[in-house]
Amino acid sequence: MSEASLASFGLLLRGLRRAVVSQSRTTRRVAAPVVALGMYGALLLSCTSEVAPASADGAGAPAEMGVAGSAGSVASTGGSSAGTSAMAGSGGSGLAGDAGTGGTGGTGGTGGTGGSGGSAGSAGGPAQCDPVVNASPASSRHTARPLGSTAAAEGFYEYLPPGYGDHCPRPLLIFFPGSGELGNGTDQLDRLLVHGPPKLISHDEWPNERPFIVLSVQHAQGCRSAEDVDAFLTFALAKYDIDPNRVYLTGLSCGGFRSWDYIGKHPGGRVAAIVPIAGDGQDAWTAIGCALGQQAIWAFHGDADPTVPIAGSLVPTTNLMACPMPPRKEIKMTSYPGVVHDSWTRTYDLSAGNDPYTWLLGITK
Repeated sequence: MSEASLASFGLLLRGLRRAVVSQSRTTRRVAAPVVALGMYGALLLSCTSEVAPASADGAGAPAEMGVAGSAGSVASTGGSSAGTSAMAGSGGSGLAGDAGTGGTGGTGGTGGTGGSGGSAGSAGGPAQCDPVVNASPASSRHTARPLGSTAAAEGFYEYLPPGYGDHCPRPLLIFFPGSGELGNGTDQLDRLLVHGPPKLISHDEWPNERPFIVLSVQHAQGCRSAEDVDAFLTFALAKYDIDPNRVYLTGLSCGGFRSWDYIGKHPGGRVAAIVPIAGDGQDAWTAIGCALGQQAIWAFHGDADPTVPIAGSLVPTTNLMACPMPPRKEIKMTSYPGVVHDSWTRTYDLSAGNDPYTWLLGITK
C-alpha cells in the first residue's frame, strides 16, 4: 500500500473515532456499519488505484471516497467527495470524506466475443411419413372404383399405402395398361389385374414399404389421350393426399404410348418422371425435341419385340441423351436381349435386376 493510502486510512480511523463518540447509542447502530463499509471501500480503492493529480476544475475522477451509503453514488467536487448513506429507507448522516488525491479510472473490460451462428437448416425434401408397422397385406387396401362411383371420367383401381390418412403426402404412381386390358370401367375393370402393379398388389407381391398411392386407370379405347390423362391427374391431385412434386406415370405397350404422348403434349407439367415399357415415343420426340426431356425418363424394351419395335424407345431416348443437361432431366434406356413384346413382367416384378420404383422415388419436380 502507498504512503498516501496509509495516510488516508489513518485519517479515516480518526474520523470513525470522532463519529462513534459523538453519536448516540441509537445512531451508532445505524451509522457504524455504514461507516465500516465506507472504510473498507476506501481501503480497496487505495490498494488498486494509482496516484494522479487532482483535476484543476474539480471535475476529475472520484477521490478516494468518503463514506458511501448503500446504493449511494460517489460524486467528485473540487477533489473531495461527500458520501451519502441510506438504511431501510431513512437517510443517515454520511461521514464527510477527507480530501484525497483522485485515482485514475480502471481500464475498460474487453467486449465479449459474439455467439456463433446457428447451423444451417437441412435442405427441404420429400415428406417423411411414419414407418410401416404391422400393416395388413397390400390386397386389403386395393379397391375397385368403377366408372360413376367417383368424379373421375374413367374407372380405376385404387391402392393406398399403409398409414394413408395421416395427412402425410404420398407419391402418386399412375399405371396405364396395354390394349388387351382396355374396357368400359365397370364390369370389365378386373382386366386391370392381369399385368403390372395392379397384378402384384392383388397377389400381395407388392411390399408395404413402397409408399406410392397407385391408381390403375382403364380407358375405353385408344392409346393416345393426353387430355384424358391430364383430367385424371386433376381429379387425383384434388381427391388424394399427394406430394405434388412426386407424380409419376408408367404403362406397358399401349400404356407406354399413353405415357410418352402425355409428356409430349405437357412438357414440364405436373409429372416428375415416366417409366414407359414397350411403348413408342418417336412422335413425341418429333413434336417437341429436347423439350421432351423436362421429365426424367427410364424406358424399357425387348430388342426382339415384333409388336412395337425397339426403335419406339431407342430413338427418343438416344436423341434426348444428346440434349444439354440441364435443362433436360435424367434419361435411361434398358433393352432386354432376345425379349419380345412382354418386357414388362420382368421390369415390374424386379426379376431382371432393375428397380424403377426406387429410381422414381429419387426423382422430384
